Amino acid sequence: MTSHKDAITNLLSSYSGVTTLFLEDIVRDVDIGVHDFEIGIPQKVRFDIYVMMSDIQNPNNDDLNEVLNYEYLLDSLKDVLSLGRFSLLETLANRLLEEVSSPSSVKAASVVITKLEILDGDGRLGCSMTKIK
Repeated sequence: MTSHKDAITNLLSSYSGVTTLFLEDIVRDVDIGVHDFEIGIPQKVRFDIYVMMSDIQNPNNDDLNEVLNYEYLLDSLKDVLSLGRFSLLETLANRLLEEVSSPSSVKAASVVITKLEILDGDGRLGCSMTKIK
C-alpha cells in the first residue's frame, strides 16, 4: 500500500516541489458498518484527507482564484457522506478518494478514515488509501 509519505516522495522525484492541502481530525457521525449492532446507529468517524499537487503553489496576487481552494475538501466529504449508508470503510474511503482526486491539479491524494468508538479501551480501527494519478 502506498502511503501519504510515499506519494510525496514519488511526486518529488518527478517535480521540483509539492504543495499539500489537508483536512485533518474532522469528526462526523456516520452510519457505517456491516454488523447488526452498527446498522442504524451512527458512529464517530475521523477523517484525514491530503491532496498533493506538483510544484509549489505561489499566488502572484494573493488571490484565492490562483490556487486550489482547500474548502473543496470539506465539500467533498459532505457530498460523499450524503450518498447514503456505507457498509465498508473501504467503500467510503474509495469514494472519498475519487472525489478529492477529481481536480486536474491534484496529482495524488490520501484518505485516512478511523472509527473512534468501535473498540473498548485502547485502539482504533480504520482504513487508509492513497492514489497517485
